[in-house]
Amino acid sequence: MTEQDLIDLGFEKTDLIDLGLERIDLIDLGLEGIDEDTFYYYALDLVRGLELISNDSDDLIDGKWVVELYEADRIRFVDKENLEEFINVVKRNTI
Repeated sequence: MTEQDLIDLGFEKTDLIDLGLERIDLIDLGLEGIDEDTFYYYALDLVRGLELISNDSDDLIDGKWVVELYEADRIRFVDKENLEEFINVVKRNTI
């Protein structure tokens, strides 16, 4: 998936400033090697307790973005069509 695909599906970009992290926090989290100025990821809250999250900008897979369920990382979406279908099914069946 491309970054534009995520944006088109309603994902919101989150960077270190959004997270309120500073350099010392990154070291504590074992993330001292990341580029603070370019690190970001995308997330989409579908319903309470169901969040989709992308890989981060420093961890693209073959230059592509992938999306997982936040609490179930064994479910991975690699193409826009399947992800869009999943999002639509959840939205249609949310009460």
